[in-house]
Amino acid sequence: MSPAFYIQAEALAGEERRRLGLGDDPVIDARALVEQQGVLVYVTPIPGGSLSGCFVVVAGEPWMMVNSAHPLGRQRFTIAHEYCHSLVHRDLGFVVCGREKPPHEKLADAFAAAFLMPAVGAATFFAADLGRPKVDAQKVVDFCYAYGVSYRAAVYRLHNLRIITAPHRDALLEEAPSRVAASMGYDLQDPTCPFYATNPDTGRAFDSLPRGYRSLAISAFEDERISESKLAELLGVDVDDLDNILDPVEVDDVLVG
Repeated sequence: MSPAFYIQAEALAGEERRRLGLGDDPVIDARALVEQQGVLVYVTPIPGGSLSGCFVVVAGEPWMMVNSAHPLGRQRFTIAHEYCHSLVHRDLGFVVCGREKPPHEKLADAFAAAFLMPAVGAATFFAADLGRPKVDAQKVVDFCYAYGVSYRAAVYRLHNLRIITAPHRDALLEEAPSRVAASMGYDLQDPTCPFYATNPDTGRAFDSLPRGYRSLAISAFEDERISESKLAELLGVDVDDLDNILDPVEVDDVLVG
């Protein structure tokens, strides 16, 4: 990727982080954040495995689809990637994010890295290690947990920020991050783990729906504008499951555009 892409992506990500008041801190919940900006997020398994997601504008409303079969850290990167499309590529109408990397895809990748792993935050995290011969895989895994990103994305970001060299990058990429994380005592079955991947066969339809959509449907039910059976239909669940879903702890307060 040419330096121009990096410069543009860094500037765009920095501007958006400032607008959102994020400072140099990690993005705690990327999905909730982008939905608060009016972009609906649909998380579902995508057949084939290689497709990360897509962005589409339907009736003037921006939507993204994210592959839930991928580990959580990669899903967060995809959300940030598609969010870039929502900011600067809405005129394209429909963008599929696969292995091919035209210019707008390269820009979105660079934006996602800069948005999730701000330069100052990353430099501060590794400040104590900069004078040492190398940053080890355990430190990178800690960074992945702190910023909620995949190991591969973190390693490439560190190289692009010149925190590590190209040979060091290649050596780190030879490591098995899940094995390193397990050896450090991390619980790989924790749903918040960046290396955690759900079983597509056990996911609930409810979880895949955009949070804003869920919130609107529940609000309509609470205002008695729709019946209990209609709410169950809209949420893709059985009526018997509604008691758990309607628990206030489970209801997301997410604005939609």
